[in-house]
Amino acid sequence: MFKQRTFAEALNPIDLVEDIVRAWDWAYSRDDSRTLTAELQGGWGETSVCAAWHMRPAVMQIAAACRLPVPVEGRNALLEMLAHANDMLEIGHFCFERDAGALCFRHAIPLRGVSASREPVEDILLAATSGLDQFYPAFQHALWGGKSPAKAVAAAMIHPMGEA
Repeated sequence: MFKQRTFAEALNPIDLVEDIVRAWDWAYSRDDSRTLTAELQGGWGETSVCAAWHMRPAVMQIAAACRLPVPVEGRNALLEMLAHANDMLEIGHFCFERDAGALCFRHAIPLRGVSASREPVEDILLAATSGLDQFYPAFQHALWGGKSPAKAVAAAMIHPMGEA
């Protein structure tokens, strides 16, 4: 007898993520049917991207991470940086994975009763990777360069135009 599959089980959004990262030529692996991990060269080093599908609740989580050494005396600045940077984000949020020593960008997409579509998933993957690229130098300036977290984040928000 066949097991009846739910709508959420039938439309696994990780398959869509796989199509996108394959088209973008990112190195990736499928750990199982509900998880995909990709590695790419970000603007400041290796970036790891993970997409995970949770059927109950029907949510896909996307996270991007890169190593960020934090000196013991920089922990308060790190927390303040996270708060300032998160205030600037339109989607997702930054967190710090202490065990991995990594700055992470995370976003969850609720998918109860609907399927994921390509454009929003691409937007979130781009927001995750470009967010790390944009804010990583600000974290460095606050943690190692002595800049205040507010000034470091303000500098990260400047978008230069053209080339020098």
